[in-house]
Amino acid sequence: MEKIKFGIVGIGMMGRMHLNNIMRHPHAEVIAACARSQDKITALQEEFDIPYGYLTVEDMVSNEEIDAIVIATGADAHKQACLAACKAKKHVFCEKPLAKTLEDCAEIEQAVEKNGDRCFTVGFMRRFDPAYAEAKQKIREGAIGTPILFKGVSLDPASVLDAHLEGVKNGIYLPWFMEMGSHDTDLARWFLEGEPVESFATGGAYLCKGLEDYNDYDNGFALTKFDNGTTAYIQVGRTNTCAHVESEIVGTKGTLRINSVPRKSCLSMFTENGYLEECQTSFLDRWRDAFEAEIDNFVDCIATGRRPEVTAHDGTMSLKYGVQLHEAYLKGRG
Repeated sequence: MEKIKFGIVGIGMMGRMHLNNIMRHPHAEVIAACARSQDKITALQEEFDIPYGYLTVEDMVSNEEIDAIVIATGADAHKQACLAACKAKKHVFCEKPLAKTLEDCAEIEQAVEKNGDRCFTVGFMRRFDPAYAEAKQKIREGAIGTPILFKGVSLDPASVLDAHLEGVKNGIYLPWFMEMGSHDTDLARWFLEGEPVESFATGGAYLCKGLEDYNDYDNGFALTKFDNGTTAYIQVGRTNTCAHVESEIVGTKGTLRINSVPRKSCLSMFTENGYLEECQTSFLDRWRDAFEAEIDNFVDCIATGRRPEVTAHDGTMSLKYGVQLHEAYLKGRG
């Protein structure tokens, strides 16, 4: 099988992570990178032996050797990259959230429709985490009856606050229900198989007061009624002691819980300080298998012609749900 040739747009932490995952796949390779800094592009090319480097997405997608594009920039640059890649008839993997506004999402969906049989997917990697994938399979098998409640908790450590505030000031990050919460809004729709109708949300900038100036918050709590009578509770935060994501799906015949304790390993310690377990130190530690699996799945979709389960419309609906939660938060503040 001939290798599928990728171009990477954005070579920060996420871009480099996706690059490494593509390079480990036997049927894929990265042949191009795009970023705003020529020095960074040159350094990356030398490190990974990448033949092509570009300063603009438009120049990259004009390269006919490239089959697929991975977009790993901030959400503010997703729309331009998605539209250019679709116009050039490339397969596209775009990080979440799909875009900053619902209007931009609509334009991307239109471009995807015009891109024919090319694959397009959004990086909701939690669906590919072994535990979440198994939970979905258990639900399909009827193990817990009919799901009636999804609970999603996504917490970042307080150590990220200063960097996040700078990102908010520079327009890179969306409010947290739309940014971090995009994973949980996607999971809620996936597990409950419905669409949000009405939400109540509260929270505040309890530790990072500077977020208040941007209608943002370091902790948010939301309750949502879905059109099929189910319910979702979503909690997002940036003041935790470690990176922690947990989920619970309550059904009519049982309950599924995922990662209720953010264990780094199976090792436990009994010391003079008491019973101790080390926690996961970063989201990359927690989601390494999921990030690898989502790239493997995307490569397989391209190779076989199978359509990705996660679509551009899922990206739109996740953001729409996140916007609903953010607006409910603002309404609750009066």
